[in-house]
Amino acid sequence: MNFDDFKDCIVVVAHPDDEILWASSLLACAKKIIMCYGDSPESAQVSEGRRALLRQFPLKNVVSLDITEARVYQMADWRRPVETPHGVHCGRDGAYARNFRLVTDALRAHLDDGDLVVTHNPWGEYGHEEHVQVYRAVSALRQQKDFRLFVTGYVSDRVLHFMERNIPRLGPASAMLPTDKALCSQLKQLYEAHDAWTWDAGYQWPDRECFYEVTKPDAPLRAGEGTMASLPVNVLWLDGQLPLWRRVYRWVKRRLRSLS
Repeated sequence: MNFDDFKDCIVVVAHPDDEILWASSLLACAKKIIMCYGDSPESAQVSEGRRALLRQFPLKNVVSLDITEARVYQMADWRRPVETPHGVHCGRDGAYARNFRLVTDALRAHLDDGDLVVTHNPWGEYGHEEHVQVYRAVSALRQQKDFRLFVTGYVSDRVLHFMERNIPRLGPASAMLPTDKALCSQLKQLYEAHDAWTWDAGYQWPDRECFYEVTKPDAPLRAGEGTMASLPVNVLWLDGQLPLWRRVYRWVKRRLRSLS
């Protein structure tokens, strides 16, 4: 698979800014870019910023499903993740499960037989519960419609072993495609101008990225033992750089959120 093979693909992402973070190489050739979640219950500023920037978005093939986030980020236990029909087990499974149905129902009208669909990978790039949910929703629709499904080639140290366990579900990597750094810079500035950039302010895009076709979506997870498989991926370093007290603080904060 090279760039021309992805022409007129449909890119499905969880949140605004995910499209430019994980699939910038494909945006110029995409038939449609679908963003599933809009309002953030934790930040009215981000919610309003997202709505405003979409009105000024330089790509005209963007569709927002405008589903409210379920407040589940960092609620899963990524050391021992448990898959569920609607994503991955976390502390707010009620709202999370409802969102799965909303996302699946809304996406059904946009995905058709013969499409080539690109979305989040089964481990949620760096370990985001809603990224996993969007993957599960698209994967569920693939059982109802005859389209090809590809996922992104990013992973963080937080979910490296979960990625490795998902390898039986993936085919070979696509060609390494150049990231669109000019578009990345333009969109990052737009997000920042509307206070809706949710990633590291100093993030530097890799030169290239790749995608994997999901060939066996129902294959069992690989046992979490043995040698790590060799895959071309872009690795994001997150938890390994945090001091112990920050990791403990984040764990306590996550537990308190799950009880609220």
